[in-house]
Amino acid sequence: MNPPSEDPRLRFARTEPPAAPGDPDLTATLPPADPTATLHLPPSETAEGETRFGPGVPGAPGTPDNRATAIWRGTLTPDVPPGATVRRRRPGWRRQLRSLLVAVAVAVAVVVGLRSCATAGSPLEVLGATVTAPEVGHCAKTVVINGVLRTDGHPGTVDYRWKRSDGTASAVLHQQFGRNVKSAKVVLRWSFDGRGTMKATATLEVLAPDRVTGSTSFTYDCS
Repeated sequence: MNPPSEDPRLRFARTEPPAAPGDPDLTATLPPADPTATLHLPPSETAEGETRFGPGVPGAPGTPDNRATAIWRGTLTPDVPPGATVRRRRPGWRRQLRSLLVAVAVAVAVVVGLRSCATAGSPLEVLGATVTAPEVGHCAKTVVINGVLRTDGHPGTVDYRWKRSDGTASAVLHQQFGRNVKSAKVVLRWSFDGRGTMKATATLEVLAPDRVTGSTSFTYDCS
């Protein structure tokens, strides 16, 4: 078996005299490294010890890298120019419903206003007058006659008086009506004294704003 060939790059030289004659020289001298065999790494672009996640280092403003970084972070919506503000549009039916409600409210207010003005400007109208008498007892001292004035519900004053069949009449009386009040009750108290029998008639006469009458008859008996 042949011994391995010696590397020609290795040269042995004794730096000190051998300790004893015949001792081998164990000092090894290597030649300079081959420059073509050296691997040079480019300098690192990031700071020493820095670690980044996500899209990485943002690029310059306006570049695709910076736009991608903004989209990844949620500060920019895709297909929207940088710096633009994204506004969510409300559904169209909500705007239409709001406009419809506003229009209805305005229409109701106009109708109510016109009706109020018409009511306030219209005069009171008397529609009728009715008179009723109770059952009269024997030798009754006082008979209460009830009258009812009916109007159209407009506010105002009704002027009226009572007339009796014995030829007497009351002074002119006044009955106030508020808005939407369509009837009012008025009373005549007719007093009797003495013995005898008499047929009596009470008449309710409206003088203003319209002329309307109503009457009733009863018999006084104290024989």
